[in-house]
Amino acid sequence: MLWGVLLLVTGIITALLIFPNLNLRGKWLAVAQAAYRESTRQPLFWLLLALTSFFMLISVYLPYFTFGEELKMMKGLSLSAILLATLILTVFSAGVSISEEIEGRTAVTVLSKPMSRRAFLLGKFFGIFMSALLLAVLLSLVMAMAVYYRNEIDAEETKPQLAEIQQLERYLGFLPNAFLAAGRYLLYLSHDLSLIAPSIVCNLFQVMILTGLAVALATRLPVVVNLVICLTVFIVGRLAHIVVYQSSPERGGNPLVHVMAQIFATILPGFNYFDMTDATIGGLEVPWGDYVFHVGVHAVVYTAIALLFGLILFEDRDVA
Repeated sequence: MLWGVLLLVTGIITALLIFPNLNLRGKWLAVAQAAYRESTRQPLFWLLLALTSFFMLISVYLPYFTFGEELKMMKGLSLSAILLATLILTVFSAGVSISEEIEGRTAVTVLSKPMSRRAFLLGKFFGIFMSALLLAVLLSLVMAMAVYYRNEIDAEETKPQLAEIQQLERYLGFLPNAFLAAGRYLLYLSHDLSLIAPSIVCNLFQVMILTGLAVALATRLPVVVNLVICLTVFIVGRLAHIVVYQSSPERGGNPLVHVMAQIFATILPGFNYFDMTDATIGGLEVPWGDYVFHVGVHAVVYTAIALLFGLILFEDRDVA
């Protein structure tokens, strides 16, 4: 149900942003529409979609030598591939789009409409993040299909016995076998999507934070420096809380390392709390209200801080 709502919202926003005949009211929405079209039409978007889809489809036939845990390994690799693809798209798009417009004096034309710098920055962030949402949804569909076919070809994997399948065969058993097979496929696809949905949403929260940071830094820094800083923040944010635990005095850790790790863990977002890969591949149910919602609030707060920081940097930037 929640995955269907996410697909519906993504489709509506995609239609509003990408079709040229739909002119959105509001200056920041117009900037978001342009940024979304630019991000989805660039070769990088289609290259990431093709390469990641190819990797997930090839992973169906790869031997992992994990003693019966091949499906779990495949799910973990696919979720990591989706996160990596969306991060590359948003960070690179933010750096190129904003930096090139400022350096090429294109931003002068846009900001002379008149348009506030706040609307320009917010529109860029929203449009770029929506392109990442579209990419994540498309790759999630590919992942669900790959999981389904892995279950089909792997004799050791037991397919889940869904109550909806039994109801389908009980009440619609008079239909031709082709229609029943299509119905079973769609039900299994929906089941797989519902299992990976919390992990995909939490990954998108990570992407949202780094998109806000990339948009903020792009107002002052070139693309390469922007990429390096975003990558550093992502890695340190993933490791800081782990280093705090490992370097604690109770475990005989170094006090200086412990203090520095606490500083980074306090300042940077805890990206390790966003990682639901282990829960997803283990078949555990991630509560939407008790966990995903709180992680989302955490992400919104850090994104707002990053965009506010970017606005402060952008207000003093001479674009003329």
